Amino acid sequence: MRRLGLVLALALSTAFASPAFAADPPPAPQQASAADIDRLLQVMDMQKMMSGIMEQMSTVQGQMVDEAFGKDLSDADRERMRSVTARSQAMVEKRMSWPAIEPIIRKVYLQLFSKPEVDAMIAFYGSPEGSSILRKAPQAMTLTMQEMQPLMEGLMEDIKADIDSEAKARKD
Repeated sequence: MRRLGLVLALALSTAFASPAFAADPPPAPQQASAADIDRLLQVMDMQKMMSGIMEQMSTVQGQMVDEAFGKDLSDADRERMRSVTARSQAMVEKRMSWPAIEPIIRKVYLQLFSKPEVDAMIAFYGSPEGSSILRKAPQAMTLTMQEMQPLMEGLMEDIKADIDSEAKARKD
């Protein structure tokens, strides 16, 4: 019996002395503070970047409307379409303004990124290369949207053809 107790004590001491039990658990990543996020948004010049993206989207939207409807509209209808586009753009700009989206971005970044991650982003976006990438982001978005436009036009044509086909089938 004494031997069994000794074996159990030895087994337990060996188990708890193993690296899995002996080492402290890894520390949880340090939470970024609101000040850390503010610094990141400042280094990224997020307000200016978002403004640039909105401008690029507006330009592309106007081009898409002109290309999609311009050839089939009278001058008066074209002017009404531009007016509608301008009003919708004003609504987007109001709802998606920096004061409206800043708290959302801050909240998401606080939830998602640890302090070391935020510090790394600050270091990168504060560098000349990171700053250059940020300045080019709106242009990259615009060029991507322009390159995708033929895909979207083809998609719209396919959807219209499918709807027309369904409408015709219902008539028959």
